[in-house]
Amino acid sequence: MEDQNPEDWESLFKEEFEKTDRQNQYRERGKLGGRPKISEPKTERLALRFTPLEMKRLKERADKKKLKLTEYSRIILLEKELPDYEKNIMLTEYATNFRRIGNYMKKEMFTEKERADLLKEIEDTIKGIKTQIKW
Repeated sequence: MEDQNPEDWESLFKEEFEKTDRQNQYRERGKLGGRPKISEPKTERLALRFTPLEMKRLKERADKKKLKLTEYSRIILLEKELPDYEKNIMLTEYATNFRRIGNYMKKEMFTEKERADLLKEIEDTIKGIKTQIKW
């Protein structure tokens, strides 16, 4: 039997550990992975009838808010707040731009402390923006 150096044993152990960890992740998510189970699945139905004019108005309003008719109806019936599509798009773009700035800051132009401070501020700003987005 050949003697193997410690680095080989270390890499073999690490690979085996990662393989086991991956298997455990699959067990946690389910055999096939996929979407997580919904805690409260929608099982109840409500059938409504509308005149063609009423249905046209509903569809137009849903389209204006860029929502599916069922989602728009659910929001209206449950008296939830309608999302402001334009505002959400703008805030998403802002978050993307701040993320780009953060990536730029990771370059070697700044001292470690300057970089850490700026990145923390940027990350806090992104989190603040995301809390304002309501889909």
